[in-house]
Amino acid sequence: MDTYPIYKWAENTAVGQWIQGGTWPFPLIETFHILALAVFLGALFLIDLRLMGLKMGGIGAARMYRELHTYINWGILVILVSGAMLFASEGGKLYDNSAFGPKMYFLTAALVSHYTLHKRAVASEQPPAWAPIAGFLSQFLWFLTGAAGRAIGFV
Repeated sequence: MDTYPIYKWAENTAVGQWIQGGTWPFPLIETFHILALAVFLGALFLIDLRLMGLKMGGIGAARMYRELHTYINWGILVILVSGAMLFASEGGKLYDNSAFGPKMYFLTAALVSHYTLHKRAVASEQPPAWAPIAGFLSQFLWFLTGAAGRAIGFV
């Protein structure tokens, strides 16, 4: 199935046209995208380090997750909404970009891992034996997502 019509449709939506038609919408949306990414990954990084065994003043991964999950969830929401807006602004260009497909695959894998494996790893005050794997996998998948996303501008 050829997905090009979907990319072009997104580019021709009112949001896509609005972003393309102005000087400031794209950089402002991208700024929110990056700031949300920083908040999200900063909070997640602390939890993942704890899952991987780094001692942090006796604060366990479950408590840390309870304290930071609001930042994580809002960060993901802003990232996804702003990312969809950025996609709408340049769908035709992204169709031919060799880094965009891998970014979407890594993003999907990272989100699935986050809301399944990772969530189970932080659910208990006593993390399971496989918690370090969940923490490492989380960081690895989000790193790949970010690296592929950054590559979009260069390939």
